[in-house]
Amino acid sequence: MGSEAFIIKLNKAGKIAPDDKRIAEILRWQNIDLFMQPLSFIFPPDAHGRVDALIESAGNFENVIFPRVPLRYKPGGYINFDMKFVKHDDETSSLEFYKPGEDCHESNVEVATTDMYSFFNFVGELLNSPLEGNLAVTMVEVEGLRAGSGLTNDEQASIRSEVESQLKKQAVGGKLGKLDEASYGLLSGGDFDEEAFEKELAAAAVKLNIAPDALGVRAAKVKIDDREIDSATLKMALSHSRSIFLGEIDSDVELGNLSDVISGIQHNCNLVTDAIKKFQYMVISRQIYDAKESISRAVLQQGKVNIDGRITLPGKLIVLYDHPDIAYSHDMAQIDEMMRVIKFTINSNPSVHYNDGKLDYYELCRSTLLKESFINDLSAILKKHGQATSMLGFRILEMPPSKKGGVHWETLLKLTGLGHSLWIDRFGDAVIDESLMKMLHGGYIEMPLQVMKKLAGHFDGKDMMTQLVSTWSSKGVGVVAADLPDIKMKQLANDIGIKLNLKDAPEGS
Repeated sequence: MGSEAFIIKLNKAGKIAPDDKRIAEILRWQNIDLFMQPLSFIFPPDAHGRVDALIESAGNFENVIFPRVPLRYKPGGYINFDMKFVKHDDETSSLEFYKPGEDCHESNVEVATTDMYSFFNFVGELLNSPLEGNLAVTMVEVEGLRAGSGLTNDEQASIRSEVESQLKKQAVGGKLGKLDEASYGLLSGGDFDEEAFEKELAAAAVKLNIAPDALGVRAAKVKIDDREIDSATLKMALSHSRSIFLGEIDSDVELGNLSDVISGIQHNCNLVTDAIKKFQYMVISRQIYDAKESISRAVLQQGKVNIDGRITLPGKLIVLYDHPDIAYSHDMAQIDEMMRVIKFTINSNPSVHYNDGKLDYYELCRSTLLKESFINDLSAILKKHGQATSMLGFRILEMPPSKKGGVHWETLLKLTGLGHSLWIDRFGDAVIDESLMKMLHGGYIEMPLQVMKKLAGHFDGKDMMTQLVSTWSSKGVGVVAADLPDIKMKQLANDIGIKLNLKDAPEGS
């Protein structure tokens, strides 16, 4: 570790309590000049608010290095130093300052890779720092880390270690966020060198006897051109950028500046909102097909919007759960129209059993479950069209873990209590929450593709999946495979006992 240039100590109130003579030597300030001054005193005026915010959240920056922080030089101007927070047991703290570019981390300190949302929070807090210079959120994908890439578990573990090590060298604060199983986010100085990263990774792969072509590296960057953006908007923009990078959201525009991403989000929100207001929406039916019996068991109804003649899921334009008001308006409008059409169909030909007796499952955004008015509004729609709750089930994907409970699961319990059937994808929760199996009795559990891929690469994975499928089935819960990408995964689903498949959507929808 490089030796610090000097230290500034802070008392419990966050005021400067200097006793390091090197401050006078380097910055020309005497102790009497700084004693009991607020920390912002030694920073540029336009950074004062950010310094105060930084001190309030300093506990989140253990082992984080702030590069090139400007400090006030008494004769005039500013000098840049790398800065590190240190918390002490007596509730005081200190700031260690180093010459820019020195290795300021203890060699035995490992900065953990964090989850996506914690990383977004970290980016937001770091923007509230006196850190200067260009910043960008860089996203990197290494296809070789995906399940089913062809690399063994040991090879992936070795490559993952190398990827994280190389990325942390270029990450401001040394912090990495995991965007998905094969992708990372890092806050960079705007100069992330993708070519150098690829070369380092390729060299490591050769040493491990792995073909560099098997790695499949790509990167994209979102420049942060607005340091004053509020936290909620920042997280929304980063979440949207992540979805574009991973191909979850359709976008013809490459990622560029943060302000452009925010403008794009608003534009797409307006498109979805206008489509709802103008009744430019419809549900598209997909059959749940029983391969063993060669019959259709139920129908999935997915709400889509018409955008300039293109029929699409609103979640292909925006991260829907980040916009709960839009999601709610969309879901309630689609359900109302569904019930109207069902009523019309039944009244038009009473002698024909609607949908051949198969239950409709509407695909609901999970954020809709959080609306206090949802249950009452849903009941009002069903009452208006004279339909029983047993006429309608719900597919809800990406629920939080059942053991965490919360409003999502409270609402699900209310729905089952009213007679609605459920279809969710918390597949692994069968082994940790038996009450969930009771809640889904007569409904469906879906095995997410990523879970299937992950377990398929495990030594005992196939047996584990087979046992889980058997466990669910024995409790009267149908197990469904949906949107499997190739014949290999479809064959695996069949081998482990999944006989129900969600048929592809009709072409052009």
